[in-house]
Amino acid sequence: MVSKITRSIIFYFLLSSVCIQAQNTLDVLDPQQGWPRYKGTIEEATFSVIPNGLFSQVSAYLTFSSRGTNFNSSAQLEVIMNFDLPEGSYVTDLWLWIGENISKGVLLDTWTASSIYEGIVNRKQDPAILRKINNNHYELRVYPLKPNETRKVRITYHVPNIWYSNQISIPLQFSLLTPSLNKANKVSLVTWNNDEWKNPRCSETNLIFTTQTDTFFGVHQRLNLDSYNNSYPTQLIFNNPMINGVYLKLFKKSNEGFYQLSMFPATSISIVSKKVLFMIDYDSRKSTTNRKQVLDELKQYIKGSFSTSDYFNLFYSSLSIGKVANDWIKADSINIETAFSKISENSISTYSNLPTLLKEGYEFIINKRGGNVFLISNSDQLGSNLTANQLITDLKKILTIMVPTYILDFNNKDYTYFYFNSRSYIGNEYFYDNLSKFTSGSYSRISSGFSSTLSNLGNRLSGSVNSFDLYTTLQNGFCFSRQTLNNSGLTISLNSAITQVGKYIGEFPFLIKTSGVYNSNPFTQTIVVEDVSNKMGDVSIEKMWVSTYLNSLEKSTITNSVINEIINLSKENKILSKYTAFLSLENDTTYCKDCYKDNPFTTDVKIKDEIPTEFSINAYPNPFNPQTTITIQIPQNMKKENLSFKIYNILGELVKTFTQEEVGTGNIIRLLWNGVDQLGNKVSSGVYIFTVSGNNFVRSLKLMLMK
Repeated sequence: MVSKITRSIIFYFLLSSVCIQAQNTLDVLDPQQGWPRYKGTIEEATFSVIPNGLFSQVSAYLTFSSRGTNFNSSAQLEVIMNFDLPEGSYVTDLWLWIGENISKGVLLDTWTASSIYEGIVNRKQDPAILRKINNNHYELRVYPLKPNETRKVRITYHVPNIWYSNQISIPLQFSLLTPSLNKANKVSLVTWNNDEWKNPRCSETNLIFTTQTDTFFGVHQRLNLDSYNNSYPTQLIFNNPMINGVYLKLFKKSNEGFYQLSMFPATSISIVSKKVLFMIDYDSRKSTTNRKQVLDELKQYIKGSFSTSDYFNLFYSSLSIGKVANDWIKADSINIETAFSKISENSISTYSNLPTLLKEGYEFIINKRGGNVFLISNSDQLGSNLTANQLITDLKKILTIMVPTYILDFNNKDYTYFYFNSRSYIGNEYFYDNLSKFTSGSYSRISSGFSSTLSNLGNRLSGSVNSFDLYTTLQNGFCFSRQTLNNSGLTISLNSAITQVGKYIGEFPFLIKTSGVYNSNPFTQTIVVEDVSNKMGDVSIEKMWVSTYLNSLEKSTITNSVINEIINLSKENKILSKYTAFLSLENDTTYCKDCYKDNPFTTDVKIKDEIPTEFSINAYPNPFNPQTTITIQIPQNMKKENLSFKIYNILGELVKTFTQEEVGTGNIIRLLWNGVDQLGNKVSSGVYIFTVSGNNFVRSLKLMLMK
């Protein structure tokens, strides 16, 4: 039987999913009128980034206004922002500035949070609510915003890092600023440099961090983008912190521990050096990615994924085919910078010259006796099957040796569709697919973004491991509940990092066992990690595991028990889910007294060690069936040992007394009641009273069991 609250949550979630489109938007409106609705403005934006292994904590500080709209000066406006985060991200906090105070968001079930928010909007108080609409899409609402004032929030989320052989890349969400009516006056990127995470930089070479100090961020690295006229950076880069090809961190919690692991399958395999000819064909009508971005992302990819034993070259469409060099270029950092300094965005034509580009590219590879072609194109002039088949026939005459061709199709605008073979094709899809198959290469259409599509396709250049298996354990213990965040299939790209979180019981040494088949040769390897001194992490590792588990629950078959588990885990670990929401209120009990220091070594995760300042009691779900969790917060000035925790029926008869073992030792107590009495007998439906009493202190809470 599904409880009334759970039914309401499901209905509210389904309705929201239908009504809200998955795109970045920023609107201001008068909620009492509902119309008109105008674009809002982000006046200031600061993004602080703290790398923490498999994920990085990102805090987006956003200041909203209604500048440029025509609302009456006395109106009480509402800000509504819809935005996307990268796949696998999770949100852990919401702050709302109320004057000089900061109200930290509390995490409630969606129905309760939304009901409170809507009630407050009608009463013209100050709330903000943040909800997860679907896997990657979120909605933030802030009220009220006066036409001549601003409102400031902070959204904290954790984003998966992208691992390359030489560096790690952190996706930056400056796309949050895209729907702003006016360009932000102040924009900055803040991060920190330490012994593990070194040399922060952006993919754009002309952006330089400076060391600054203030009372909020302390000593930090800052990139001011106030007057930056180009597109904002898409990635923050750090040196790869792996040791001997492995990144491992652990967090021990009583007898149970959590770990995070990143490693490359190529760590123990001898790989032949790469020779890759990158070719760019660009049609200005067919992509939201401009030529500069293509060059910046490609340079960043080569710097991060190629070693000094690899080689590359770069051809591009122009009036005549442009060539950076007439021979292979050794892929060291100096040569990469030099090669890309020879080409600018204006060097590449804004129209397609693909047939000629392919012809000259294949001739180069054949003359150099082998290599791979990596075509980056967004044109659609070869969409017809007749045209495509004729060009493939012509190219076969040139290809006297096999040239594996990898094709990134980034046509994501003004699509042209071609229909034949009982199906439709987008742009050059038919040509690209058949050319890559004929040459034993690979083809990918742009999906989550240019950068990620480029790296995912590029990972296939070195080949793959078949029947790959990764097994973790301890010499004096074992690992369990492993969750692989990527590369979970049997075929694994050599240069695509495997990232995994899991639990463990036991002590070091930590063992990482891999096996598989590469180039028809089976292999097996065991890496023994003995030194624990630099491997200890913090409770954020547990959050990584919980967020991944919550994600799997949200994608599973939804039942009453699954929703209850999601809500309880979400609230306990302060991770936003589809069935919970962050709510910041104008209430001095939620004001944060220590928020004015964004410390990179404290990541908003130590909620389990907090000592409450006031007594509180609640239960969820309530009404319930078959069980409910009762949460009691005991302030420091109360002696818990003098308190008793009991359940009575409506007649005042004692039903159950919770033991000291059930109560535990912390100041935040969570008691599970499954509707049975002291003797283990199931009680009937009805109202029950939970009480906390002792030393002339009594507090009670009604519980309703519905069968």
